[in-house]
Amino acid sequence: MKDSIEALYKEVVLEHFRRPRNRSPLESPDGTSTVLNPLCGDQVRVEVKVSNGRVSDTSARTRGCSIAVAAGSVMTELVAGMDPAAISQLADEVGRVVRGEETGEQLDTRLRAFGRVADLPSRQRCALLPWEALEEALQEAR
Repeated sequence: MKDSIEALYKEVVLEHFRRPRNRSPLESPDGTSTVLNPLCGDQVRVEVKVSNGRVSDTSARTRGCSIAVAAGSVMTELVAGMDPAAISQLADEVGRVVRGEETGEQLDTRLRAFGRVADLPSRQRCALLPWEALEEALQEAR
């Protein structure tokens, strides 16, 4: 199991770090949030557009480590079309993944890759930073 998580981590996290998705600023976002991790200096700015109660577009611009950049990139891909309640549940699942706790079997493979972070307690917040910023941006959009 550890070997498969390590392989997933390398595949997903390094790919999204090297080629992050959805980094361009949004025109007239409905909500924005910038969150900083003072322990390591990672910073993420999330912008979100909401239409008919669902995320219609999102952007995550991250300065920091590979984990934070990749987490923001993966997050922007996954939340498209979701409503805030579903996003909150998904964020809770991500938290369980990075803490090494049990998660639902249908969790997206890209999120399972962050299970490697459970062995790196000082890096767990790095993986959660974009999700925290998204929650704040969605609150502003309401």
